[in-house]
Amino acid sequence: MKKKFLIAVAICASLFVVAPTVSVSAAEVEPEVQVQSEKSNIGVAPCADEIVMKFRIINGKKLQYRRWNQTRGYWVDKHWIDMN
Repeated sequence: MKKKFLIAVAICASLFVVAPTVSVSAAEVEPEVQVQSEKSNIGVAPCADEIVMKFRIINGKKLQYRRWNQTRGYWVDKHWIDMN
């Protein structure tokens, strides 16, 4: 029992002696900076179509709307839809 205790103490003591001599430090990493040159053809492209609502008033009292696909240039709805 005393022998195991002495071995454990010797191991701990050796760690305290060796540990300060070994320096562990994290490497400093430079962040990658992406520079976009003026000549590159990389750009931002929208993924979704832009849908806008067009409104009209019929006979001065009936409000209607219809959706227009601004990106592709066509009507999303076949007919005008009443708001009332």
